[in-house]
Amino acid sequence: MKKKLLGLLLTATLAVTGLAGCGQTGTVATQDSDEVSAQTADEGTSDTGEQDGDHGTLAVSFPTGNIRIAINILALEKGYFEEEGLTIEPVNLMGTDALTAINEENGALDILNTGFVPDLQAIGSGYDLVVVGGTAVEGGAIIAKKGNASAFQDAENVIDTEAITTAKLGLKRNEASWVITRQYLLDNGVTADTLGAIENEESGNISYYADETAVAQAVQKGEIEVGFLPLEYALLYADAYDLELIATAGDLQENYVCCREVTSKSRLASKYDAFVAYEIARIRAFEYYKAGETDADIKADVVNIVTNYSGKEADYVETYLYGGVTKYAVDPNTSGIVKYVEAANNSGLLSGSGVDFATYDIKQNIDTSAFEKAITSLVEREPDNAFYAEVLEQYHSDN
Repeated sequence: MKKKLLGLLLTATLAVTGLAGCGQTGTVATQDSDEVSAQTADEGTSDTGEQDGDHGTLAVSFPTGNIRIAINILALEKGYFEEEGLTIEPVNLMGTDALTAINEENGALDILNTGFVPDLQAIGSGYDLVVVGGTAVEGGAIIAKKGNASAFQDAENVIDTEAITTAKLGLKRNEASWVITRQYLLDNGVTADTLGAIENEESGNISYYADETAVAQAVQKGEIEVGFLPLEYALLYADAYDLELIATAGDLQENYVCCREVTSKSRLASKYDAFVAYEIARIRAFEYYKAGETDADIKADVVNIVTNYSGKEADYVETYLYGGVTKYAVDPNTSGIVKYVEAANNSGLLSGSGVDFATYDIKQNIDTSAFEKAITSLVEREPDNAFYAEVLEQYHSDN
């Protein structure tokens, strides 16, 4: 995997403007939660295997230009939502504004599908949110100046823990790739006190930058030795700023969650059948996307759909979707959420959010039932479909 990505770092020519990762951070106000009891209903199927009935409308976050939500874009543009009896209203909202819209009883949004840290901060602030599905996993990079990466690599552990902890580090605050690296260091013998000293800016061991460009420039200039970036930025800036990959954050923690699908408990309860139809359509779109890994015509169609919808350059979209930049996953992934919450809390990202995430049971904010019913329904519809069987097996493994 690493060799493939190193090769991409040398050849990627991605569009600079409008990069959209996993969302933004923010603090949100407290609101009382509602008791939820999600009620399921019997659902028939038509002769074509599509869902019967009208499941109403869901307002879903479709941030302009964001292709991390490619599975939703495909489900919308291929007509899968409509075929499942569901109307999707795309809404250009993300971050704090989106979470507020979800949490308000008459808010303008039902589902948010971008950054997970703001979701956790909102939960800590009293928002009654639940994770119902997944958007993407992994997507972080640990970088050095070209020619220097091997000094920070360990053949067995991917990164050399001593080299990393004694290097000059740089990142944008709250960068997920550092959250995962930090947890990896903890798990491999580095003490919390050592990490605390490293993260103290006065020590000179770490520098925080305003944006990803500044991190890349600092690595190029030698101001820092190791930088932490979203993988798409590492690819984008590889040639311009003489960067190379030490490791991906996914090498340190496979399938760590970055973006989840969240709603409020009350919305899930009141629109449960719509959420099941929504997840069915997304799983179907995920199947189509994955088929593009081996079918050139489908791949071209997927890239064309996402390019036209997002306004991004086709080369950038193709590299992002199929070049190892991100990994799509529609499964809620309870086990991955638990691991990420631990890492995010240990890094201090959640320290001011209102609850102690060291003892808080995040599973009370995960509801996998709509996704489970969706994938079970698809397996029943198409018992010979190997892809659906695999998704169901993965669901049981992750949840």
